[in-house]
Amino acid sequence: MADYITIENIRTKRDEIREKIKEVDFKSYEGNTFGSENEYTYRSLIGGIESLLTDLSTLTKHKNKFIKLSTYQERVDIHSDLTYILNYVDSPTQLYKYIDNLKIKLRSYNIRNFSENQITFENEIDNVRKLKLELQEILQESTTLKDEITEKNESIETLQQETQDKLDRAKDSFEEINKELECLSEKSEEQSTLNTQLESIKTKADGYLDEITDFKNDAESNKKLIDSFATKVQERDNRLTELEQKTNENSDKLNKYEEERKKILEEAKELIENAKQALGYSTSQGLSDSFDTQYTNANKWWKSVFWIVGASLCLLGTLCLGIWVMINIQEQWFMIMGRILLLPIPIAGAVFCANQYTKQKNIIEDYAYKLTIAKAIVGFSEQLKKNGNDVDDIEYTDYIQKALGEIHKDPLRSRKEGSSVGFKSNQLDQVLELAKKIADLTKINN
Repeated sequence: MADYITIENIRTKRDEIREKIKEVDFKSYEGNTFGSENEYTYRSLIGGIESLLTDLSTLTKHKNKFIKLSTYQERVDIHSDLTYILNYVDSPTQLYKYIDNLKIKLRSYNIRNFSENQITFENEIDNVRKLKLELQEILQESTTLKDEITEKNESIETLQQETQDKLDRAKDSFEEINKELECLSEKSEEQSTLNTQLESIKTKADGYLDEITDFKNDAESNKKLIDSFATKVQERDNRLTELEQKTNENSDKLNKYEEERKKILEEAKELIENAKQALGYSTSQGLSDSFDTQYTNANKWWKSVFWIVGASLCLLGTLCLGIWVMINIQEQWFMIMGRILLLPIPIAGAVFCANQYTKQKNIIEDYAYKLTIAKAIVGFSEQLKKNGNDVDDIEYTDYIQKALGEIHKDPLRSRKEGSSVGFKSNQLDQVLELAKKIADLTKINN
C-alpha cells in the first residue's frame, strides 16, 4: 500500500496530541466552562479530542477509503486543525474553536453508525475515556507522590548509612582493642594481675559500647524534637530581628518628630515675638500710634469733599427740576405730576450725602478724641500712682475704666437717640398733596 504524506502527518499529529494529553493538569481549570454557550468543561474538551482522534484513527487505518472520500486540501486542513489543537491543549479558551472546526470536517465522512446500540456503545466509550483521564490524573499524582517518597527514602538511607559507618568504625576500634588485649594476654600470661585489669577494662569497654548504642538510639528518637526546637529558635531569632528593626524605625521616627517639634516651637516663639513687636497696641504708645494713623486716614480732604460735591449736585438737580416744572406749567397734568415725583430722588441723594459727610466728621472727631485720651493715659496714670496710696487706688482704677470705656465706643454710634435725617412718611404725603394741587390748578387754567 502506497504511503500518503498527508495521512502520515495526520497520524503523527494524532500521536503527539495523545502524548501531550497525558501531561494535562485538570485542576488548573477546575469548575470553569468554555465555548460560545459555556457548554464545555476542560475535561469534556479533552474527551472530545480523544473521540476525534479515534475517528481519525479509523480514517487513517483505511487509507484508500480516506483518499476516496477526501481531497488533498481537506486532508491538509485536518492536519492544520490538529496542529492548532496540539498548540492549544493547555489553553481551553482557544481550544474549543479548533475542536468545533474539526468536528465539522469529520462529519461529512459519516464514520460512525447512529443505531441505538452504537449510541449506547459510544456513551460507554465516552465514560471509559473520562475514567481513563481520571486514572491518568491519579497516576500523575501518584508519580509525584512516589518521587517525593523516593527522595525522603534516599535521605533516610543516607542517614542510616552514616550511622552504620560510625558503628562499623566503633566495632573496628573495639576489635583492634580485643586483638591487642589478646596479644598482651599471650605475652604476659604470668602477669595475672595485669590480665585481670585488662579483662576489667574490656568489660567496661563493652559496657561503654552498649551505652554508646543506647545513646545513638536516644539521639535518633530525639532528633525530631531537636530539629523542632532548632526551628522554633530560628523563628524566635527572626522575630527578634524584626522587632529590633521596627524598634530602630520607631526610634528614628521619634527623633524626627522631636526635631520637628523643636523647630515648630522655635518658629512659634519667633512668631509670638514678632506679633508682640508688631502689635504695639498693648501699651498706651501703641494705642496712640494706632489712633493717630486712623485719624490721619479719616481726615483726608477728598473724603469730605466728595460728599459735599455730591450733596451740592443733588440740590442743584432739585432746583433744576423745580424750575422745569414751573416753566412748563401749561402742559398736561400727568406730565407735571411725573416731574414733581422726580423731585424726591435728588433730595434723597442730597440727604444721603449729608449723612455720610456727618458720619465722616464724627469719625474724625472721635479718633481725635481717642488720640488725646491715649496720650493722656500714661501721664495721668503715673501721676495718680505717685500721689495716691493703697486707699486711693480706686481713683486710678476709675480713671482707667472711664478712659477705656471712651476708647471702646463705636465711631459710628448714634449721637442722639430718636433723631434721624431724611424723609418721613408724612413729608412724602405732603409732597404728593402738593403735586395734586398743582395738577388741579393746571386743569382749572386750561
